[in-house]
Amino acid sequence: MSDTGRSEPQRLAKRLAAQLPCSRSDAERYIAGGWVRVDGAVVEEPMARVHDGQTVALDPKAKLESLDSVTLIWHKPAGRALPDVSPLPDALAAELFTNANRFKGDRSGVRPLKAHRHKLLPVAPLSTPMSGLMVFTQNPGVARKISDDSAQLEHEWLVEVAADPELDDEVRRETVLKSIGKALFFDGWSLPSARASWQSEHRLRLAIKGTRPGQVEHLCERAGLQLVAVRRLRMGRVALTGLPVGEWRYLLGYERF
Repeated sequence: MSDTGRSEPQRLAKRLAAQLPCSRSDAERYIAGGWVRVDGAVVEEPMARVHDGQTVALDPKAKLESLDSVTLIWHKPAGRALPDVSPLPDALAAELFTNANRFKGDRSGVRPLKAHRHKLLPVAPLSTPMSGLMVFTQNPGVARKISDDSAQLEHEWLVEVAADPELDDEVRRETVLKSIGKALFFDGWSLPSARASWQSEHRLRLAIKGTRPGQVEHLCERAGLQLVAVRRLRMGRVALTGLPVGEWRYLLGYERF
């Protein structure tokens, strides 16, 4: 008891375990799973403190489930800077992956939890000017697969270039494609050739295996192009299709990189 005669607050997990009753570990799983309310509000932190006078309730639909690791797909906006750290700081993850900007077409059926924004590993990051598909995962196996298979994993890019009267010439446009398709020794690495095609007068689609930071820019500069924007559309078999800028979704169970 405190000097005022009121009992000290106790950990929510301890309170719930005594109230149900159940083991402390099961109580922590219920809480982290988003099944517990304190005075009507969901609380997902087992370490949260509650007073005796507060109402703690377990959702009648609660399931005692293990928290599986998740992988998130995000459409990064151009100009959005991210820190060069791994994992992503929890505070930043909470800012990027809110319920409000979750893709409404997400078909994963996953209940979003605070735990899903903890220890997210950025995989194949994009530079600040770039936009498009980014992957964040809690699963080291997914991160390793993408990294270990990086030499074979194909990245698809949409590149916009500045207007240039020379590009009106069909021969010049074909020369650009041939330049981009040449084998490349870049940043100390011998890299596979890229495949490129014109999508419009100032827009190119590139498919490159083993993309390294700066490689897309280098290929375009080597071909005499001035870049305006670069957007990643796909990594392996996972595509950005339909995902609006700034929104995110869970990786679907059948999707594989």
